[in-house]
Amino acid sequence: MLRKSRTICYVYYFLCIFRISHIHYLALAVMALFVSFLSYPSKRHMDPTSTLITFTHLMMFTAQLGAQLWVTLVAGITMFCSLPRRMFGQVQKRLFPMFFFWCYVTSVLTISTFLCLSEFLMHLHVLFNIFQMYALAISFLSATANTLVLAPLIVTAMVKTFDMEVTAGVGDIIGYADIKDLKSNEEYLTSYSMFRKCHGVSACLTVVALLSNTYYLYSLSSSIVLVDSLNI
Repeated sequence: MLRKSRTICYVYYFLCIFRISHIHYLALAVMALFVSFLSYPSKRHMDPTSTLITFTHLMMFTAQLGAQLWVTLVAGITMFCSLPRRMFGQVQKRLFPMFFFWCYVTSVLTISTFLCLSEFLMHLHVLFNIFQMYALAISFLSATANTLVLAPLIVTAMVKTFDMEVTAGVGDIIGYADIKDLKSNEEYLTSYSMFRKCHGVSACLTVVALLSNTYYLYSLSSSIVLVDSLNI
């Protein structure tokens, strides 16, 4: 019984680390590890021909691209058109930070494994590798800005906005709402404007990252064709 209680406590503490409020600290820790990885290339001790590195690279890249496609083209639109605004806000205030952090971590791992693999693949096409690195770097910078800067601003403004809508009795409206009663509320207009601006910038960054990852996927396909042609 005591062992079971300890196990439950350990699981609880582990889950607490991944609470939304702690994501900022996790993101900074990941950034510190990533900077260390970039700063000491001679201490990586990784075999660029390892199947595990290639597997990790492809897994992290596809996990990021899949999440971007799902959230941008499926989940977000479906929830906005199906859920009451108050419920939509409750989901989004948890989804935004987790989605951005997921893209951030997978982007860090994708770039890290790419740097290991590029030592082995550079002889195939140097310029091609540089363009691939640019694409991954753009995706990483977009995820970093969303995670460390925009996510807290979006969540804060969104929670404040939807709380005032619930108080005004319009929290059960589905989709877009023309809330005339709140348009004279200066506090509501300020928080709503902040939410729209930050959300708009975040959406643009996500689309840019999605396009960069799409280019990288295309370049991977081209690399496979190039390798096949060299083997013929």
